[in-house]
Formats: sequence, C-alpha cells, structure tokens
Amino acid sequence: MTIKLDWKESKLAPLVIAENKNEHVEYNAIFNEHSEELLKVAVQECIEKAVSFLPENVIDESRYFLFEWNIEHSTLAIVVTDDTKKNDAKFVVKCCMSALKAEINSIGSDLAKEEKALEYSDFIKYEIKDYLTTCSSFMQFSLVAVFHNNTRDKVDLL
Repeated sequence: MTIKLDWKESKLAPLVIAENKNEHVEYNAIFNEHSEELLKVAVQECIEKAVSFLPENVIDESRYFLFEWNIEHSTLAIVVTDDTKKNDAKFVVKCCMSALKAEINSIGSDLAKEEKALEYSDFIKYEIKDYLTTCSSFMQFSLVAVFHNNTRDKVDLL
C-alpha cells in the first residue's frame, strides 16, 4: 500500500526560532486518514522525507535524529539536532495527522481523550522504531534516534 503526501515548503526566518540563529526550511504535509495501515505508511513517508535531508542536515555537531510527537495537535516533526537539542538543522519535516486530531477531539470524556492520544503516541513511536530498524539510508549516519511527546528534555531512545 502506498500513499503520497503533498509536501509544502516554507522558510522560517531566524527570528522565529529563538534558540537557533539559522534559517530553517520546513516541509509540511497534512494526512487525513486514521486507519492503522495508512498511518503506518504515512509515518514511513515522513521518515523517508527526513532521511532524504540527512546529507545536508548532518554536521560535526549533529547527535540526534529527533522525532517529536505533538499530542495536542497530532503532528509529527522530524529534525536533526545537537547534544543540547537546541540547535536544529536547516531542514525540518512536519506532518499533521488531522484525522487523528478530529477523532480524539470527538471523544466526550477528557480521560478517554487523553488515553486515546497516548495510544496514538505509542503507535507512532512504535512505527518509527520499527521502520528505522530496516532503513539503510538512516543507518549510514551516526545519529541517535530519539522520540518525545512532551519535552525535548525527556526523550526516549528508539
């Protein structure tokens, strides 16, 4: 099964990113499905997009291939960053999983919403880890793959 995400490029000025003085180029896509099989394929395409930028993104100071899952907005961001996790590389990949956000927001109970959001976070994390184990393009680089769904200060090794 294949899908094609429609990537839109946007440049972010250095002033927009307080910690980092470099210009950033974001590639954004919106994915509006919520079947697990299609989500898996979308996550894989996001990883492939981010991996395609590794030759330009990786420098001597690069340490992490960081996967950030924003639970509130159901958005996956992928970036190369340094030891401090404050100096991101130029190219950033982001994908908003809008169908997941809509599904979570349609749940009545706050507790059930939180449980569903964490369930999707775990699913996304698992799919990233599963795909990276066979991604030969990623393995050509000496980066540590990490994931978080809250703060960069507390990441999980993938």
